[in-house]
Amino acid sequence: MFLIWLFYALPVTIVSGLSGSLYLFANESVDSPVVATTSGKFAGFTIRQTNVWVGIPFGAPPVGALRWQKAQPYVVTDSQNDIIRNATYYSPFCPQIDRGDNTSGPFNEDCLYLNVWSPRAPSSKPNGYPVMIWIHGGGFKEGSATLVIYDGLSWTNAAIQENNPFIMVSMNYRLNVMGFFAQSSLLDENGQTIGNQGITDQRMAMKWVRDNIAQFGGDKNYITLMGESAGSQSVCIHLISPLSAGLFHASIMQSGPCDAVNMLRDKSFAYSTANNLALLFGCNMTNSSQQLDCLRAVSSTRLVAAIGNVSIPLSTSLAFKDQEKIGEAFPFGLIVDGVEIPVHPLQAFLTGQVNQVPTLTGANRDELLLRALYQEYFYPPTSTEDYLTRILPIAGYNNRDIQTLYAPSQFNGNYSQAFVALFSEGIFVCSARRMAGYMTEQPTYLYTFTHAPESFF
Repeated sequence: MFLIWLFYALPVTIVSGLSGSLYLFANESVDSPVVATTSGKFAGFTIRQTNVWVGIPFGAPPVGALRWQKAQPYVVTDSQNDIIRNATYYSPFCPQIDRGDNTSGPFNEDCLYLNVWSPRAPSSKPNGYPVMIWIHGGGFKEGSATLVIYDGLSWTNAAIQENNPFIMVSMNYRLNVMGFFAQSSLLDENGQTIGNQGITDQRMAMKWVRDNIAQFGGDKNYITLMGESAGSQSVCIHLISPLSAGLFHASIMQSGPCDAVNMLRDKSFAYSTANNLALLFGCNMTNSSQQLDCLRAVSSTRLVAAIGNVSIPLSTSLAFKDQEKIGEAFPFGLIVDGVEIPVHPLQAFLTGQVNQVPTLTGANRDELLLRALYQEYFYPPTSTEDYLTRILPIAGYNNRDIQTLYAPSQFNGNYSQAFVALFSEGIFVCSARRMAGYMTEQPTYLYTFTHAPESFF
């Protein structure tokens, strides 16, 4: 298994992570390895001991009539069959709110692309190298496989040096309103699934890897699915989905609470949110098909920008029972639709409805540390009472126990340390331990990552 923290601890080679940027190093000898795939032929490049291909399409562009449909296979045109295309440029980010800090974008609905890092030398194993598929985090509302922190070169080169080489694959998937939008007319278009388009994107990428990874020197029968935060929760969904069975053979879930009741939305919440979005754009037709056509005529830029104005039906939601008071409610995310997500993960694990693969799950000792420092710097609590007022609506546990176990006095009066301890243990660490306890029918391993850097800067 491949442990992400081992690779994070190693030096990362800095490259431009913005889409449209050429992934090259100065003063490097660069070859152009060519690979034939179901998406066509692509020329990548070689850096040190690793062959790299970035920006390979794995799904049909989800634009026009395909907006909000489940992922469709990428179709190679006749003209594309005759050429070798360039796979040295990053793909666009899937539409999301622009942070305006030059770390993301440009954005485009045509964003279903993946990246492959493969050892240059042929594998000594008869079936090829083991494969790791990485799913990025970001709360299902932001992020991209092209972010510099997810660059696979440092991981694969480090693994080669340790004599444990593997192939890494990362993919984009649709996010927020573009990737988790549910509306009744989509039942007819998508065959009973009403949302979770981003999950179907991930599965399409997984199928692409199964069908093509041998061309990169990989073993299609030795695939580990791995993710962090929302990526970890995605891995959890694939663990309970019969539709994902056989597409991976081991899993790693990092810092993504999988059994939390507030993790998913129900159908009534999803439909209500869709109607509230339609109201913002004058698409409040009673005919659902006309409403869908109206919303498809709205640009993705405007749709994403309107997310913060969508009214959320908290009273009918599975998702935000305890989040209402702190503004954490987010309208678009995972939906228990009975198809892509057949049941809530907690129910699936308790009843054994799980793809039986070896699994590693865990969390960090200091989750949400940067958020805690931000809160204390810009919105410092003025008293213990102020601190408790902020955390108790979020905690969802017995108030008396919280006040005793996580009072600032237990942390030398440090509100940030108390906040981090509460959330690390209450949301992440305890969830990982519970998940490990549920998975008794498969090899399961639990970790807690405690290493801390000397400085963030």
